[in-house]
Amino acid sequence: MADFKPSDVNLCDSFPPLVGTMGRTEAEIAAALLVRACQVRGDAWQDVDVRTLGEVIKADLEAEREPLHSMNGNPFCRPDAYDLVELCCAEWVEPGKALRFTQKGLDSLRKVVERSSMYATGGGQRAGAALYPEGG
Repeated sequence: MADFKPSDVNLCDSFPPLVGTMGRTEAEIAAALLVRACQVRGDAWQDVDVRTLGEVIKADLEAEREPLHSMNGNPFCRPDAYDLVELCCAEWVEPGKALRFTQKGLDSLRKVVERSSMYATGGGQRAGAALYPEGG
């Protein structure tokens, strides 16, 4: 499915996360939440039910973990899972209850992995370096 893991997707290299990967901010924010759930739940691409998604969001907010901490309460950071599905970047495993990335979604995420790799190898200045000097 993908030749990279969820942990390879740097969710702190831009704000909002994954900007410019899928074409719509609401879908990209939903994708970031889905990636985060996959990172926390075994660092594997998998189906994520909305209950698990809620638990991961709650834990990150309580720990003030980025990027969710900065997105919380920001009126411009509104995830839309239905938009993510409409763009064919994710699909419902069970409508309204569980999601997973499609190949198109994973290909979109690859842009972030490649961008992060370029910055790590000295190919460019990391966009969020001033905000996340410790590496995000």
